[in-house]
Amino acid sequence: MNVQEYAVIDMGSNSIRLMIGVKADDAKPWRFTPKDVIMTRLGEGVDKGGALSAESMERTLEALATWRSRLLYVPVCVVATSAVRDASNGNAFLAEVRARFGWHCRIITGSEEALLGFYGATANMDPKACILTLDIGSGSTEVAVGTRNNVHWSHSYDMGAVRLKERWETELQSFEKAVAHCNETWVPMDVKPTHIVGIGGTITTAAAMVQKLNVYDPQKINNYSLALKDVIELIPRLSALSQEERLAIRGLPPQRRDIIIPGLLILWSFMSHYKYMNIIVSDCDLMEGVFYRHAFHDAAWRNGPNTK
Repeated sequence: MNVQEYAVIDMGSNSIRLMIGVKADDAKPWRFTPKDVIMTRLGEGVDKGGALSAESMERTLEALATWRSRLLYVPVCVVATSAVRDASNGNAFLAEVRARFGWHCRIITGSEEALLGFYGATANMDPKACILTLDIGSGSTEVAVGTRNNVHWSHSYDMGAVRLKERWETELQSFEKAVAHCNETWVPMDVKPTHIVGIGGTITTAAAMVQKLNVYDPQKINNYSLALKDVIELIPRLSALSQEERLAIRGLPPQRRDIIIPGLLILWSFMSHYKYMNIIVSDCDLMEGVFYRHAFHDAAWRNGPNTK
């Protein structure tokens, strides 16, 4: 039996994530390991300063090093998103990652990010349904609309939870101004979806908080219907608490407590602007999309699959 094994690392603005996929043969579906997540806040300061800071790069390199031994014999593709693609020193940072670990690295465009997130989230949905995916990241927000195998429209916005937090602290300084800023950003869509799916840390965390999960459980996140009214209710509840007090909120990871409100404001704005009262939550996202669309093919070509 020819078993193929690959690893994908998603290098985001707030966290890096690792997922390994195993495929017994071309006729069998991918089997994935649980996603390993380390918060490094790589995108901190990129919106204002235009470059990755020395501190955030070192935090990220140290975190990547913890996976080195685990990935010794597995072809690895590092997929870098908003923070790295927008930073003036993003390519230099990826060159350092290649030099230290020998991994293949690529920066994906906002359009690619939207498409990969869409294909990851919709793989098991009705192939005839017209689906919209909303991916609120830390550095950017991606929207895609289409059927399971064909995206008809997509857009990437330079607006994410970390970016909005930094703008809020310097210029927006109120919920009303932050939401107004978001409302001015959305562009018209020329297609009407029948299903709305939300992916990314802000939305999965919101679903976990509404359900008051003590431990994050993908089975309870996937297909959860998150109501706009619950999103709106979370914002004043969280804003009334200090950072320390938010540690007691079930479903809220400690490393996300300072960016959850900006992320929820983006979600509130989007759902209100397009008049969506509910959004279906998915734990599947860009990482699964990389496997389903074989977006690591260049790394596989270089290294070849790990066969057992």
